[in-house]
Amino acid sequence: MKKTLERILDVLCFVADNLSVIGGVALIAMMVITASNVTLRMFNSAVLGSMELIQYLMCVVVFLSFGKATFIDSFTKVEIFNFRRAEPIVKSVMHVIHFAMCAVCSYYCFIQSGVTMDMGTVSQMLKIPRWPFLFLSGIGFLLIAISIPLSIYRDCKKAKIKESS
Repeated sequence: MKKTLERILDVLCFVADNLSVIGGVALIAMMVITASNVTLRMFNSAVLGSMELIQYLMCVVVFLSFGKATFIDSFTKVEIFNFRRAEPIVKSVMHVIHFAMCAVCSYYCFIQSGVTMDMGTVSQMLKIPRWPFLFLSGIGFLLIAISIPLSIYRDCKKAKIKESS
């Protein structure tokens, strides 16, 4: 069981790393489109559909980095409780709420993706279908939901190593 969880953890790390690289490439593409658009406007021209492309690329950047951000624990957090005794309980409750919220969001993103695909909704200018980006947001929330229990396992493993030292 322990080795299976560690393998899942390694696979998730690999997937999160590669998805974040794709998000980085999308971020570079956003920069190139924006710079090209600004440069071409100096010559009374513009990149056709640049706003749509940037909006869709922003979806790629954000949702492909969610899983890795959760897994490496890099989200910004606010400390509400300052006493140490309740910290494990509060942390556990927050993990459960976070997992449930992300699982529900993922489910509804997948459902809405199917509805949007059936309706054939596309962007106004470039006629890009919208359903893949809703599906991508569902994947982003699913990665968070998967990352939460695995990061809890990783934290428990680190705590046991510290206790044994």
